[in-house]
Amino acid sequence: MTTVTIILTLCILHQVRGQTPQQVKGLVDILMTNYDKRIRPVADQSLPVILDVSLNLISIIGTDEVNEKLETSGYLTIQWEDSLLTWDPSANDEVYRIFLPQNDIWKPDIVLGNGFKKFEEFGGSFYYVEIQSFGNVYWKPFQVFETNCAFDTTYFPYDKEVCEIVFVVWSYTVLEVEIRKSAEGIDLMEYKESGVWEITHTDVQVSKESIESRVVFSIHIKRKPLYYILNIILPILLLGLLTILVFVLPADSGEKMSYAMTVFLSFAVFLTIVNTILPVSSETTPLLSIYLLLQMTMGVLVLFLTALQIRLHQRDESIPMCKGFKVMVRLVKILRCSRSCGSTKPPKVCPSPEKGEEYKDSPETEEGRSLEQVEWKDVSSAIDFLAFWGFLVLYLSLTAYLFVTIIFHS
Repeated sequence: MTTVTIILTLCILHQVRGQTPQQVKGLVDILMTNYDKRIRPVADQSLPVILDVSLNLISIIGTDEVNEKLETSGYLTIQWEDSLLTWDPSANDEVYRIFLPQNDIWKPDIVLGNGFKKFEEFGGSFYYVEIQSFGNVYWKPFQVFETNCAFDTTYFPYDKEVCEIVFVVWSYTVLEVEIRKSAEGIDLMEYKESGVWEITHTDVQVSKESIESRVVFSIHIKRKPLYYILNIILPILLLGLLTILVFVLPADSGEKMSYAMTVFLSFAVFLTIVNTILPVSSETTPLLSIYLLLQMTMGVLVLFLTALQIRLHQRDESIPMCKGFKVMVRLVKILRCSRSCGSTKPPKVCPSPEKGEEYKDSPETEEGRSLEQVEWKDVSSAIDFLAFWGFLVLYLSLTAYLFVTIIFHS
């Protein structure tokens, strides 16, 4: 009894209305009588149809830097007023909206203005449009958009790109169909985060170029660098250090040249793999690619100096030595703060080879004799010392310049 009372009370307080399929069909038949989808749906044909076009972005599928292509998925929300599809809900069983196949009514011929593929109709025969009683029409065609995008990979992998998705009213001029606004712009409510790109912000611009009406959606994206740091940059830095360490090995070990060649070949093989990952473009060259080229050049120089050093190390002592090598050895001794360059230790007391008595070596005597008693092994050791510190400073300078430039840009 209580249940029946509640139901009766609700029926009295709230008038419940519903529509049968026959009632909705009757309304559709009335609306579609004498309706011609070939005619623009405005009562005054001298006025344009006003469009509101927004983009609901779903995902960034991928990028192709070589072909300068951005691939995204999403759907447009296109809204306009059809003055031929209006009705009074109170006189039509409180029907406030209906859904019709998109090909049953007039719709604007909007196309992707900067796409890769041929012009295609948005949506399909299975898409429906929503029509409200006061004539507002909502059309939401979903599509995968392949658009042109000029990539600037100079600061890869910290590069930032601006890609545009352009939609144009193709057949009609701005006098017949005009995109006047984009109420939502780029809607990211349904966007699924990309593993490679991060969207920093978006812009939308409605423009009239020549006689065409168009809307331009700009997506500002930034590459996520962690993958490239772990798989490209860190191995390159470590290989660069291994290349320099060849000058730490003694020339007598017999492994110096083989070590240098092994590291160089490892670097070359790794670069072959890296080149398949790095973006390729004829317009811009990544700083990382230039850095790799300089590293390869350093590797060639290291091989050349190593071969020269081993050659000098094995040279017979009877071969006269030019003064330049002797000066280099002297310079290395000064840099190493050896005993002959002003050591604070007391002078060594040695027996005189001629008189059998003790005497003290003076710095002048030691300095003069050091230039006369230089051996080819000393030259080899000096080359090791100078090359190690020289290449280390060069390596650190190039690396610091690369990362400072990229980080300040980002």
